[in-house]
Amino acid sequence: MKNTLLALTVTAFAASIVSCSSTPAPTSSSTSGGAPGTGGAQTGGNGGETSQVGGSAGGSGGRVGAGGTTATGGSGGLGSSTVGPGGAGGTNPRGGAGGTVAPSGGTPSGGAGGAGGAGAMGGTTGPGGQSGGGTQGSGASTGTGGRPGSGGTSAAGGATGSAGTSGNGGTAGQGGATGTGGMTGSGGASGTGGKTGQGGATATGGVTASGGNSGTGGSAGPVTVSCPGAAPAGITPDWCSCDQWGQWAKGDATYYNDIWGSGAGPQCIWVSGDQWGVAANHPSGGSVKSYPNISLSPGKAISAYTTYTSSFEITVPSGGAWEVAYDLWVQNGSTKIEIMLWVNYTQGKVSPAGSLGVSNVTTGGHTWNVYYGSYGGNDVISLLRTTNMTSATVDIKDIFNWLIANKKTFNTSWTLYQFQFGPEIVSDSGVQSFVVNSFSVSSS
Repeated sequence: MKNTLLALTVTAFAASIVSCSSTPAPTSSSTSGGAPGTGGAQTGGNGGETSQVGGSAGGSGGRVGAGGTTATGGSGGLGSSTVGPGGAGGTNPRGGAGGTVAPSGGTPSGGAGGAGGAGAMGGTTGPGGQSGGGTQGSGASTGTGGRPGSGGTSAAGGATGSAGTSGNGGTAGQGGATGTGGMTGSGGASGTGGKTGQGGATATGGVTASGGNSGTGGSAGPVTVSCPGAAPAGITPDWCSCDQWGQWAKGDATYYNDIWGSGAGPQCIWVSGDQWGVAANHPSGGSVKSYPNISLSPGKAISAYTTYTSSFEITVPSGGAWEVAYDLWVQNGSTKIEIMLWVNYTQGKVSPAGSLGVSNVTTGGHTWNVYYGSYGGNDVISLLRTTNMTSATVDIKDIFNWLIANKKTFNTSWTLYQFQFGPEIVSDSGVQSFVVNSFSVSSS
């Protein structure tokens, strides 16, 4: 059976960043200078003078040669009734404290050796000051260790291998500042960081590689004869029903599942905005199983319309046995005539009621083959378009005018009481989907 149609417009649905200055030594007849530092940029200063009897103070220790061996401290002064301080050992830049004072008239007691000069930058330890016959001078302090050499630049990271193997990081320079780790190859794992420099800080680890792009997801699976799975992927239904007589009113239109034939299989209808469709799995054999449709009930005489047109855009399956058709009902009292307009169908698998009456009739903007028959006690006129179409505008009023003029079974005083559009399904090749992407009716 069929149900009622609509006057509604359905729109296609389609969507990171020292200057060292030493105090001048006192004038004296003899001096015992400290040895210049070996390899130093500066010559070591003179050591402290030997004190005269009645001694004058020992001279200051020699300067430390830059980068060289620590200067030898001056000899301690000879003892006397009055003895000056011993020569100070070379420090960096001056020697240490002078020798101790000899007792009056006593044996000369050399001043304590000056403390050894601090090591020059990178130099070796200077020897301690010589004793002046007295207490032995203190040993020189150990020279400060050499400054670490600058770190080597890290090697560039290796290119990414198959499956994103990370590149090896470069080794850090020895004794230097931290070597920068090798950069990771593109798309790979993090590169191995540079090894720690000898005496230096730990090398910075390699930069982490960027992750690979995600693979494109697979397309959604096929529709199912269930709700909401009856709608294709990406469509969320406003309404869905798998009931035999499921229906939903929206504005002037009503959507029907309308499973009316015998031997039918499962079928679900859905609506999303101005788009709607159906998923069905009807078995082979028998005749029409269903006519899911959108229906309007105009309820006016044909003569009340100057124009009456309809447009559609559909997506249909390739298999099965079915047609997509307008189903128009005109009525006069209790007499009804069904007028079907087949716009797309599986030719050779389905056929209209009755027999061919007229071939290649051009009306309503298209060319049709016209069949006349009956079904359920009502006359049926079927116009089958000579070629299938998935989108078109059909002039319904022009078709009425042609039928009235040529068939003469009704006239303009008859009422257009029902107007439907959808797929009439005989069988499906598995689960099949029909989608009405857009549908509209216009009249004046």
